[in-house]
Amino acid sequence: MVMNSTHKTLRLTRWHLGLWLGLAALAGGLSLWACLRYNEVAGTDKSPVHIATITVAVLAGPLVGPVANPHHANPFKIPSSVITATLLLLGLQFLALAPFLFVKRAVSWVAFAAAWAGFIVAACAWFGAALISLGFHLG
Repeated sequence: MVMNSTHKTLRLTRWHLGLWLGLAALAGGLSLWACLRYNEVAGTDKSPVHIATITVAVLAGPLVGPVANPHHANPFKIPSSVITATLLLLGLQFLALAPFLFVKRAVSWVAFAAAWAGFIVAACAWFGAALISLGFHLG
């Protein structure tokens, strides 16, 4: 298939995974810093294992909050607001990936850039919500 320079093919690549994991690492680093700062300011002593668990749980998006402070929520009853946020953001993730999963053909640069922008916004929203949830449940 010959493509000219005005079109790019929409397909899922390693760049998607790399960007998502990069944002995950950034959010994980911020959660680690937040937990250490929380220990210092609040005078608590979250264990290194619990802090590591929280750092990895950032991958679960808004569900990280109940992991960070299970006293705020019964572990068997996650707050409905957390479940709602998680489901909405999962839907956004799916919508952002849909062009790459289903179109799989050459599109204009504008459509290509819009698809990537949507993916980046969805990934940032996922990890941003994780950090907000963490901040809410630590506080």
